[in-house]
Amino acid sequence: MREPAYKTTDGRRGTATVLLLLAAVVVAGTAVFVAGRASAPERTAPERYSDRLVRGVPVGFAGTPRGAGDAAAAYVVAVAAAAGRPDVERQALIDNIAADGSGSAVAEMMGAGSAPTDSAAISQSVTARVWVPDTDLNAQVPQSREVTARLLLCALTGSMTDGVVAGPETGLAGGWYVQSVTVRWTQNRWRVVAAQRPMPVPPPDQRGARRDGGPRDTQPLLEVLGARSWVPGTA
Repeated sequence: MREPAYKTTDGRRGTATVLLLLAAVVVAGTAVFVAGRASAPERTAPERYSDRLVRGVPVGFAGTPRGAGDAAAAYVVAVAAAAGRPDVERQALIDNIAADGSGSAVAEMMGAGSAPTDSAAISQSVTARVWVPDTDLNAQVPQSREVTARLLLCALTGSMTDGVVAGPETGLAGGWYVQSVTVRWTQNRWRVVAAQRPMPVPPPDQRGARRDGGPRDTQPLLEVLGARSWVPGTA
């Protein structure tokens, strides 16, 4: 009796062959994926200006009017916080942020020209809003060009306590102000050229509370409430 021309294939051998092929495909795919990951450029998180400090002052601001406003806001806050430090430290800070020849004027106009008091005190300014009038906020600023930013500030002062007992005279003094600060883009850094003295403005009203009837010149707040102002340090 003649044998058939074709013999049947062992099912187990066929399954083993398929598994081997699948394993080879998986190994090859993994190798391609690993090679691609190794050759792809590494993604890094964008650097924030607050991550780059020189003598305690942020310096990584963009060379745009928006960056000028952020720089002015940070510098005013840094100078106010240094009001109670020794003269040498305060002068070093001013030299770090002021343009050549502007150090003494900047120190006086930004409130850091007076000597520190004998008792420990709190001196702080918080920049709530920033705006740069009549300019493209994201345009690149040429070298040596100046930009004037306007800031809405809350300034606070007070004697420091032991954190346990507060006497009847204990408290914080302060108020809200608008201040203009002019900075210059030089050597890829913003430096302060001039700063006007802060001008008092009405404080925000408390919800449900009556106004005290005091002067309410709200004209300086029109730009604060406009769409062109921003919170410093935000995109």
